[in-house]
Formats: sequence, structure tokens, C-alpha cells
Amino acid sequence: MNPPLNPHVAEDNFPLPLSSAIPKPEGRRGLRISNYATPIAFVFDFLSICLGSIAALLLYKALGGAHTGNETLNFLAFSVQYGLAFILFGKIHALYSYKHNLLKVRDTAGILRVSAFCFLLLSVESLFSQIAIPRLLLILSCALITLFVLFEKHAVRRLLARWKAKELGERQVLILGSGSEARRLFSFLLNSPDLRLQPVGFFEDQESEGSRVVYSHDYRFKDHATVYTGQLSLEFLRNLKISEIFMADSSLSPQKLAEISHLAAQHSAPLSFVAPVQVPGIGTPVSFRVMDGLFVTSYSGPHESSFGYVVAKRILDIGVCLCMFLVSFPFWIVAALWVKLSSPGPIFFEQERIGYKGKPFKMLKFRSMYIDAPKYGRSPEDSRDPRITSAGRFLRKTSLDELPQLINVLLGQMSLVGPRPEMPYIVSDYTLHQKQRLAVPQGLTGMWQLSADRKYAIHESIEYDLYYIENRGMFLDLAILLHTAAFAMKGI
Repeated sequence: MNPPLNPHVAEDNFPLPLSSAIPKPEGRRGLRISNYATPIAFVFDFLSICLGSIAALLLYKALGGAHTGNETLNFLAFSVQYGLAFILFGKIHALYSYKHNLLKVRDTAGILRVSAFCFLLLSVESLFSQIAIPRLLLILSCALITLFVLFEKHAVRRLLARWKAKELGERQVLILGSGSEARRLFSFLLNSPDLRLQPVGFFEDQESEGSRVVYSHDYRFKDHATVYTGQLSLEFLRNLKISEIFMADSSLSPQKLAEISHLAAQHSAPLSFVAPVQVPGIGTPVSFRVMDGLFVTSYSGPHESSFGYVVAKRILDIGVCLCMFLVSFPFWIVAALWVKLSSPGPIFFEQERIGYKGKPFKMLKFRSMYIDAPKYGRSPEDSRDPRITSAGRFLRKTSLDELPQLINVLLGQMSLVGPRPEMPYIVSDYTLHQKQRLAVPQGLTGMWQLSADRKYAIHESIEYDLYYIENRGMFLDLAILLHTAAFAMKGI
């Protein structure tokens, strides 16, 4: 395998929405899966809801729940209504639009939102109509139906996307540039196979030592493409069988752009531009227009959280932390003894971090290194690092050394979900652009922690934090917590 290019950027990437830049594939007559993707998704959603209901009923019986024949019939009727309501609300909330989003957390957030609306609506209906359904059965069905739908919907989306891609065929795409915008575009195209655009490589004018690759944004470093260098030519485009070219390099001169445009025309390859339009520190771009040949970007002010969201997020933080503390309390005792016996020194490691709006606080961890290790030294990248204690190897590998940060969350210094807090000397060198990540409470987990980029410095992967800040909401927080739980269970 080619040696990896450090796939991190210090600049944000808000490219031109690609749905407007990518040509629509030409349709063909005849029976095609892509023409029936939405009805197929409807059927799978309804079936998964029915299966989740049956599983909830069986579990309710296994737990010794008493029920009558009428209660069972009422519950089955409830499940059918839920399935129909889910499809209706799902259509309204664009669950069937199949648009790519970073790490797919917004997909999960949308499913959670629609599920909550359905259960709220039908619970109110059952209350006023006095339909006899045991409360425990409703709670079990709420949990199991949601889990069944989450698993089914992500699986079916991947399946339908592959079917669409096979029907339409693929066009080879070359991306000019290898920075922030190029990587975001690469990730988008890889996760949108129904667009039938396959990115096969990156191209840069400047020569470099050795071969490089750029990885997509994902949970692990897996999908990647080679960065080619040198002089772009017709022969190169023909050898790679390039059908379309995307320009994602803002540093090229007008003369170079003209040369590339001429070359693309000679090769009969459409040329699309992805412009870096984010201006640090002034807000988020909300519209893109072409006015008399000029590319015009309009910005909104900072996205402020609603009072309701702030209160609900705090309630979630406290509730989940207390539950986690009660469940993990025996481990706290074991970990404390193990840390104390493995090396002399305190049980907890305290390190100053910068929190919400730049306020410093002491972040807690179970101590995983010897007491003489530099407090603000570079974090170990290998479990064999001599600074790590025997207890620390296990704690760091399982991320259980972070567990004491539940105390920071309970004290209000952190939240369960948010950008990871950084050390003062790093924050002191932040640009205006990077300081945007301090506009929300710092978190125990977040999108950066889920991504493969967690292996590198936090501030080098700011696109994850800015994506979260722009799209944050209660259901997105719940989605990130669910992805974190799945992430932990997979042992990634």
C-alpha cells in the first residue's frame, strides 16, 4: 500500500453544493431498481417496524408481562399505525432523499426524530382513545422498533445505492487538488454511488517526494486514492479513462485554470469547480449565487442554540452520567486499586483544558502514565511507550481512562457530546477560524472521536467540529451517542 498522506486540514471546507454541480445521469427505459427505490424503502421500513413490534411482544412475554388477547390486538394495530406514520413523517423529513452526510450521523438523527414524533403521536392517540396497551410493552416497543429501523435503514440505503450504481454504470473522476475541499469531495462521491461518479485519483502540479494517498472521511482509514503529480496531459487523462474533472484547488493561477479548461475541452470531459468559500470568523455560508459571472456567497451569523435545546442537553448529560456512574461504579473501585498498585502516585490525572467560551478547567482521567512523565508532553502513540504503566495500557486501549470525565460533565465543565477540549498552549495559537469550536460546550465524545482522524491532533481535523456546531441538535447528540456505543462495541 502507498504511504498515507496526513489527511488533515486546518481550514474549513464548505464546497459548493455538489447536487447543483454534478450532471444528472440520463435515464433509460425499462424496469429499473432506481425507479422503485423509495417504494422499496417504504416496504423495508414497514417490515422492520413489524419485526421490532413482534420482538418487543416476545420480550414482554419473556419478562412475565400479563396481557389479554385484546391488548395484543390493540398493540398490533398500534404497530401498523406506527409503520404508516413513520413512512409519512419520514417522507416529510427527507429520510428517503439518500443524501450523503459526514459519518452518517445526520441519517441516524433523522431516524430518531421521526421515531420520536411517531411514538408521541400514537401515545397521545392511545391515551385519548383509552386503548389498553401495557406501559412496559410500549417502552420495549419504542426501544426495539427504533433499533430495528436504525439497523435496517442504514443497510437498505447501502444496498439501494449499490443497485443504482450498477444500473447506471460509473464515470471516472479526477480531482484537481488534495486539500480540504478535495478530501470532502472525495468522501461525498464515494458515499454517493447513485451519482455514478467514481473518484479515481487526485492531481497536483507540484512534484513531491514519494507517493501519497488521501483518505476519505470515515470511521477508519480504508478508502483512499493516489495523489498524482507532474504535468496534466491528454495522455494522462486517457490512460486513467477520465470522464469528468473536478477543480478543488484554489491556489491555481488564471493562466493555469485556462490551460486545464482547454485540456478538459479537448478530452471532452466536463469541468466542475468546488470553491473554498468559507471566510473565517464571520459565520456560515447560506446561499451561493452567480451574479453577472461572479460567484457570490451570503453568510449568516453564528448559529445560537435555543434555550430548550440547552436545557434538554443538560438534562441528558446529567441523566446519562448518573446512569453510567451507577453501572460502572464497581469498575471505578477496581481501576483505582489497579492504578495505585501499578505505580506510585495519585489515582486521577488532572490536566488543564480550555472549555466553553475559552474558560479553563481541570479535566480528569485515570492516571495511565508514570508520575514523572511530562504533564503536557506529546500523547503516546504506541502501547509500548515506556511512559505507560501496566494498568494504563488496558485503560488507554479501552478508553476507560476517560471515564472520570463523567465528573467534569456533572459539574457542567463539559458535555457528553461536543468538540474535544484542548490544552491552553494549543488554544493560544488558534486562528479565528479554529476558535469557532469553543462556541459550544466541549464534549466527552463527538464526531472527531468517531472518525479515523482521531489518531491525529484535534485541531488538524476541525471540519468535524464545525460540522457538528452547524448541525447540532438534540437528535444529532443522541445519534452521536448511539454511534459511539456501536463504535465501542465494534472495538474500532
